Amino acid sequence: MEASKNEKHEPVVIKIMNYENLESVLSKIVIPFSEVIRDFNIPDVYVGYEKIPFEKRDPFYQTIMRQEFVDEMRSLKKGISTEVK
Repeated sequence: MEASKNEKHEPVVIKIMNYENLESVLSKIVIPFSEVIRDFNIPDVYVGYEKIPFEKRDPFYQTIMRQEFVDEMRSLKKGISTEVK
């Protein structure tokens, strides 16, 4: 087996000379995905421009948002009650 790599992050070329131990060779190959998909730009699923009414959002999302709101209101109420004392 031979491998060569150019320093300009070009693809690695592997020539397999002996196919008898192909499985053991393939099991030792490491693919650095940060190198492979570095230039690949994946757009966000949600960019924030869509106007989705709260009632039409996923029920799981609604539950999370309601819980965060309740938690924030409790912490705000605790902060106000400690200032009054």
